[in-house]
Amino acid sequence: MGRGPHLCFLHGFCENQTIWKNLVEKLSENYTCTSIDLPGFGFSADLKFGSIPEVVVQIRELFKKLDIINPILIGHSMGGYLVAEYIKQFGDEINAAAFVHSSTRADNVLKKQNREKVINFVLKNGGAKFFPSFVDGLVADRNREKYQTELLNLVQNTPDSSIIDALNAMKNREDRLDALSQFGKPTLFIMGAEDNHYSSEEIYHQASRCKLSQIDIIENVGHLSMFEN
Repeated sequence: MGRGPHLCFLHGFCENQTIWKNLVEKLSENYTCTSIDLPGFGFSADLKFGSIPEVVVQIRELFKKLDIINPILIGHSMGGYLVAEYIKQFGDEINAAAFVHSSTRADNVLKKQNREKVINFVLKNGGAKFFPSFVDGLVADRNREKYQTELLNLVQNTPDSSIIDALNAMKNREDRLDALSQFGKPTLFIMGAEDNHYSSEEIYHQASRCKLSQIDIIENVGHLSMFEN
């Protein structure tokens, strides 16, 4: 969609490519934009979400089929973990990277424990019981009531198996800060001023390790600036 330099968008956990719809419509005037449904989500729900390195190989194979060469890779949250892994494996094949409410760091002990709790909850209760609290944590408090129904509609068709597979993949992913440090190409970090998933100190530290980086902090949004703003 569009024309100009190629932007490729990778959505986050329990989302699908439509999360980028408004942004893609704006950017397509000056860029060629491609957003995909990751394995296990959206129109790819029948596919298994494997490990983070395995999914990156699948993304690369798709890029080859679509003749996407040297794109700018943009990932939201879990999609950013895939961007970090793409940099590790195939960093010479992309022109730049953007981490939208995301991080190159592996989960710490607490985050691993929290993901395990969610896995056990979904196994016992199903994804439908998980989604309301999940979507509330995606946006700033001020935006919860405004976007809750729309976000529930977005995530509600995610299979329980995909929730569990993706949580395991995120829990077990490797730290890729060193790979980012060696990337050497433009890297953008986008943060929400009211996003409680990552501290500003954590993101500033990662940006400081890049050879060429930029940080944009967006006011009045949480973990979904491309949706809230």
